[in-house]
Amino acid sequence: MQYFIHFIEQYSDYFCFLAVALCSFLFSLPKDLNPLSVIELLFQQIAKKVNLDDRSDSYKRVASLLSISIVYLPCGVIISQLYNVVLKPMFLDMLLLFLLLSWHDKKLIYRQIIDAIRHNNLAIAKFKLATLTQRDTKPLTLTGVSKASIESMILQVAASWFAVVFWYLVGGIYTVLLYRIIQICAQQWNAKQSEFSALTSIPTFIYSAMLFPVHLLMTVTFAFYDKPLGNIIQNVKQSIQWHHLSSGLMLSSFALGMKIELGGIRLYQEQKITYSTMGIGKAPNVTKIEQSLQRLSLSAWFWLICISGYTFFPLILQFLTLNR
Repeated sequence: MQYFIHFIEQYSDYFCFLAVALCSFLFSLPKDLNPLSVIELLFQQIAKKVNLDDRSDSYKRVASLLSISIVYLPCGVIISQLYNVVLKPMFLDMLLLFLLLSWHDKKLIYRQIIDAIRHNNLAIAKFKLATLTQRDTKPLTLTGVSKASIESMILQVAASWFAVVFWYLVGGIYTVLLYRIIQICAQQWNAKQSEFSALTSIPTFIYSAMLFPVHLLMTVTFAFYDKPLGNIIQNVKQSIQWHHLSSGLMLSSFALGMKIELGGIRLYQEQKITYSTMGIGKAPNVTKIEQSLQRLSLSAWFWLICISGYTFFPLILQFLTLNR
């Protein structure tokens, strides 16, 4: 028993992380109670103050950096002071990481979309999808909703769960807090909306740069489901034609593994944009949406298994050495 307690204490950071990651699969805090909603409102109000037609583009770019600093620095100071007063800092770490992770809330919406399509309620499916994407969902057909749901699902989960896990492991709670603030900023000042083109240029660039290594890791993860080496050439060819290389690699790897077709024409603010086609095979149906959700869940488990293996690798190596 004493050895077990010592073992838990020795790897307390890992077990805290694992507990929070598993909890994020099962439940989530209502959006109205999540402090991140306050940050969303802050960036919305900042945009109303600084994103004016009579302000220059250079002013807006400087204002965007100052806005991120104004939000991040007080949050960082508050968290640092909380660490000084709490009895167990690891519990504060767990709480903060749980607030920053997002999986269960989005998974519920995608399941609602699947149920709506299965009950031939296309209007409800479009309404639910509109809460997760900037794309105009009104003109979408059943096939269009299925394709848009899978694309949105991959991008959303990559940005809201996998990226949070990655930056937490790389730099700790302050780094992942910075990532989430930049993510919220880039989402509230969406680059697909022309009125935010100058204001969001720097936050969007930083956000894309922080997502780049995550997308590459997910590209490799998805490749294991099919042919890890067989689709490399086709994956690269398709991703080069995509508007973002890293997200193109990720979407192409997923689509090739699932044998589905993604990409194509979409509308943003009544503006028609044609994206390249990703993957192979036919356009996805509702069954493919459910399979995609399952595959993303399996990919999350795969990451947790790899993280566990890396954490306990010295113990495993020691055990194998002693039992030769």
